[in-house]
Amino acid sequence: MHGQSAQADPVPSGVPPQAEFTEEVLDLSGFEDPRRAAETLAFAGMGVAEAPGCLGLPAGPESQVYFLPDDPQTPRAGLDAVSLPRQLLTGAGLIGRSARRVVTGCLEHHGLPSREDGRLIRTDLPGGSAAAIEFDDAGRIAAVRLTAL
Repeated sequence: MHGQSAQADPVPSGVPPQAEFTEEVLDLSGFEDPRRAAETLAFAGMGVAEAPGCLGLPAGPESQVYFLPDDPQTPRAGLDAVSLPRQLLTGAGLIGRSARRVVTGCLEHHGLPSREDGRLIRTDLPGGSAAAIEFDDAGRIAAVRLTAL
């Protein structure tokens, strides 16, 4: 992929639909931040392929290549309550769209039930802790509170 990172920028004219998953090389120079566009596409590919991770390496001065492991022996990272606030904030910033959907998607990915109550999403975490994620009026993550039970 040309460029390197990704945000959910609008698709520039001339890029065919679904090209991001069908083309061997994709020109992302029409995006505001091509590096971020490439990284978001790599993460999207990781999700679609259900890969346990992603490795991005420079392929030239203006390009980046991403590798997804395809080995059942590669361990999958479990949910870590200590890093959960950072993961949610980073994910919401990277995706750049609905922070609420990032949170519910993360919880669904880890098989955790969530309860929505106005500006809060609550869940019970492995090991007996609980989490409450609060959103501000703009829909951004305002706080992530962890409590031990």
